Amino acid sequence: MKKNNLSRRGFLASTAGLAASSMILGAPTIARAAAPIRIGVGSDPVFAGFFLAVHEKMFEAEGVEVNLQTYSGGGEAMNALVAGQVDLAAASESTTMVRMNRAEMRPLSVIYQSGKYVKLVLRPGIESADQIKKFGIVPGSISDYCTGLTIKHFGLDASTLTMVPSGPPELPALLIRGDIDAFFAWEPWPATAVQQGGKVLLTSKDVGYVDTIWANASAAMLESNPEGLQAVLRALAKASEITQTDPERAAAGVKAITHIPTDTTLTAFKDMTLIVRDFTDADYQSFDSIAQFLVDNKVTETLVPYRDVMQRGFYKG
Repeated sequence: MKKNNLSRRGFLASTAGLAASSMILGAPTIARAAAPIRIGVGSDPVFAGFFLAVHEKMFEAEGVEVNLQTYSGGGEAMNALVAGQVDLAAASESTTMVRMNRAEMRPLSVIYQSGKYVKLVLRPGIESADQIKKFGIVPGSISDYCTGLTIKHFGLDASTLTMVPSGPPELPALLIRGDIDAFFAWEPWPATAVQQGGKVLLTSKDVGYVDTIWANASAAMLESNPEGLQAVLRALAKASEITQTDPERAAAGVKAITHIPTDTTLTAFKDMTLIVRDFTDADYQSFDSIAQFLVDNKVTETLVPYRDVMQRGFYKG
């Protein structure tokens, strides 16, 4: 295994700012694999399966060579997929859908699911949802989507609410300064806000949303090397299982690759399930709602025909 300084991105965990480094894993090639499969992922514990698979040479054991590149989040990883800089990228439903008109991509499987990792945080002085007047949102993301679900869940009057657009890292500071009353976002931003005095009111599952992350391949890679992609998913499945059966081992592997403290990863594991599985009818119902949300909020001009490119049945388990 060789280290390759392809990128070095900052990862702000709930306890510290941490640097994530890129890794390249040399391995015997699988049939028809002319080059390593380049994989782009974010820098937080959500992507622990990838980090552990690299650390314990699970990709190599499956006979596939990969080049794992880390980015600040799934959005940047998907931008790299669109630009042709990686062959496979992992990101949430909405993050993937909004880029489908920019490149030929093929979602292969679910690799993560949770109803607890995305949380609604209140600032000091706000005790309930009916007191919220200003929401911080990451436009077009699951932050935005869950905010809409919250408004419906509590019967809030949307006309009286102000939406304050922001990047995820800025949300905790906006909350504590009082510029916003609440925000819905994924970890580590809720934990960061709680450390500064905020309070978690509920999770996405409480308002009807179980979030997933997809493994998305370029159409070209799926056509040229489906066996290699199958091998990647098999290795990822084995690593994901370890996050559930032996979380300490998995957290140590994550730290070895990213320097994220083991306690941070172990805490994150409590709020999510890393699992490689096929898409289901229930998934499609949830994805349909997200696609409609994107149109209703003018994030996309038309309904994203995501079903046309989903590779249901590709992952055999």
